[in-house]
Amino acid sequence: MGLAKVVVGKTFTTCGTPDYFAPELIQSAGHSRALDWWTLGILTFELLSGKPPFESPAPMQIYQKVMRGIGKVKFPTPARGAESFIKELLKAEPSERLPMKKGGIVNLQKQAWYKDFDWEAMRTLTMKPPYVPKVKNNKDIANFSCSKEDMPPQMPYKDPGTGWDKDFATSK
Repeated sequence: MGLAKVVVGKTFTTCGTPDYFAPELIQSAGHSRALDWWTLGILTFELLSGKPPFESPAPMQIYQKVMRGIGKVKFPTPARGAESFIKELLKAEPSERLPMKKGGIVNLQKQAWYKDFDWEAMRTLTMKPPYVPKVKNNKDIANFSCSKEDMPPQMPYKDPGTGWDKDFATSK
């Protein structure tokens, strides 16, 4: 189940990447499912522009930008078509985020960003994907880059001999 948990009201657990922290998480005010809608706004911006909206080199700078709000963020060209949608999800007040308002998820579905989206096809699992890769068999990796240059550098672990892991079940 990953990090899912049943919450009635608010939770105070802090978990995640600073780039995705909502104001209520930064302020330790407790958060609800409204935090998920904030995250969708951040993710949408990042997928369209290649970087999160409040990007900074240090977490404290990110938090300061988040607290200043999305209104201070310049939307790059690829994200401009979704600007209204993203801004409606990145409201500082959790209850003001689009799906949290009266009308719920329907508010999100009516956004101009989704004007050509077939919600019924999604619901009935009949939606056609925009791209279907050609796959010869279940071992075909032709759609993935497999060059050594694309691989992260391998850094073999060298045990310092301090015994720091002696109580772990996997230690020798």
